[in-house]
Amino acid sequence: MTAPQRAQFSNSPTVVAEIFTEDKIDALNAKLMERGISADQVIAILPVEAQIMVDPTAPQFRVLYQPA
Repeated sequence: MTAPQRAQFSNSPTVVAEIFTEDKIDALNAKLMERGISADQVIAILPVEAQIMVDPTAPQFRVLYQPA
């Protein structure tokens, strides 16, 4: 029988990290390769709508991943 794995606690060093990229697949793949993030580390890719008021920004992808 295998021993249970220890749970990660919120005071552990960086359990989940995030990056933002342009909302284009090519830009997303380039940023993941640039940072050395593999598909196994990616938790979620979330679309972020453009913001036209206050601080205008283009649409983006928010990538949540587990750092190595």
